[in-house]
Amino acid sequence: MYQALYRSFRPETFESLVGQEHIVRILKNQIASGTTGHAYLFCGTRGTGKTTTARILAKALNCTGEGEKPCGECPACRAIAAGSFLDVIEIDAASNNGVDDVRILREEVNFPPAVGRTKVYIIDEAHMLTPQACNALLKTLEEPPASTVFILATTDPAKLPSTILSRCIRLDFKRVPEEKILARFEEICKELGVDAKRDALALIASQADGSVRDGLSLLDRCIAGSASLTRDDVLFLLGVSGVETYISITRSMIEGDTGAALSQFAQVLAEGKEAVRFTRDWIGHLRDLLIVKYVAKPQQLLSVSDEDLARLKAQSAAAEVDFLRAAITSLSRALADARWAPRPRIIIEMAIVDICALRQEH
Repeated sequence: MYQALYRSFRPETFESLVGQEHIVRILKNQIASGTTGHAYLFCGTRGTGKTTTARILAKALNCTGEGEKPCGECPACRAIAAGSFLDVIEIDAASNNGVDDVRILREEVNFPPAVGRTKVYIIDEAHMLTPQACNALLKTLEEPPASTVFILATTDPAKLPSTILSRCIRLDFKRVPEEKILARFEEICKELGVDAKRDALALIASQADGSVRDGLSLLDRCIAGSASLTRDDVLFLLGVSGVETYISITRSMIEGDTGAALSQFAQVLAEGKEAVRFTRDWIGHLRDLLIVKYVAKPQQLLSVSDEDLARLKAQSAAAEVDFLRAAITSLSRALADARWAPRPRIIIEMAIVDICALRQEH
C-alpha cells in the first residue's frame, strides 16, 4: 500500500530534522551529558516536527547502539520507528483527555520499563486535556519514576495551566524557512526520480507556510502519477494563481479601475479558484511589493524567479506606500470576515470597490 510522503520520509535521527537546529543542539547536548529532563513541553505550529522529535528523543533514551544516539539501526530504534516498542506510549489528548484517562496513566507509570531503559509517554495535543485531567497529572509530572519521561506536544501552550508549564522544559519549534523546505523537496524528488523544476518546488514550499508536513502533503498531490513537475502544473493542481494574475488585478486597483478589477476577480473565480485562498495569496503579493520597495536584495526573502522579481519591482515602483498599506488592511479585514460569510465573494468584492474608490479620490 502506498505511504504518504510525510510518513515515508519522516526523520528518524536528529541529523535529518529540518529547520529545528536550536532544539537538536539542546537535546543532543543533554543526551551526551546525561542531563535529560523528566518532562518536556514541545510547542509550535502544526507540521514543524514536534511529535517526530519526541519519537527521536525516545529512541535516543532507549538506543543500544554505539556512538551518537539515536543510531537508528539498533532493535530499539527500529521498534520505535515501527511503533511497536512497548515502552514508548503515544496518547492523543484530543480523544483521551479526561481525568479517568490520566488516572489510568498514573497507575501504569509505576510499572518499570518492559524492554527498554526508559519509558516515554508522548502526549500529543496536550492543550486538549481538561482542567481536571491537568490537575490529576500534576504530581506524576513533577515527580515521575526515575525511568520515565513525559513529552507533551501542543500547538497552543497558552491553553495549558501554569502549573503544567512550570514542571516542563519548554522547547519552541519554529516555522521552517522556505529555503530549507525547498532543499528537502529537491532531495526527495531526486530520490524518487521525479524531474521537478526548482521554481515549481519553490511555489509548493511557499504554500506550506513553514510546515514541512503540509508541504510534503502538497508535494505528494502534485507529483502523483507524474514523473515531472513544472510551475504551471503546481498552479493548476493546487488551484493557485500565478504572479501575472496578481499583478494584473493590482494594476487595475492602482489605476482606480473598479470595473476591470471586479472583472478580473470574477475571471479568477470562473477558473475554479477559491475566493478566500486567492485573497490570502493576493495579500501576500501586496506584501511582496512592500518588500521589494524597501529591501535592497529582496530575492533573499522572496521565492520567485528573476523574471517575476523584475515584474514585482516594476509594479512596486508604480504603487505608493499608502496604497499598499490601505489595500493590505482592507483585504485582510475582508478575508477575516469572508471566512465565516455564506458568500465570501461579496465581502471581497466590496473591499475591491472600497480600495478603488480611495484611488479615485486621489
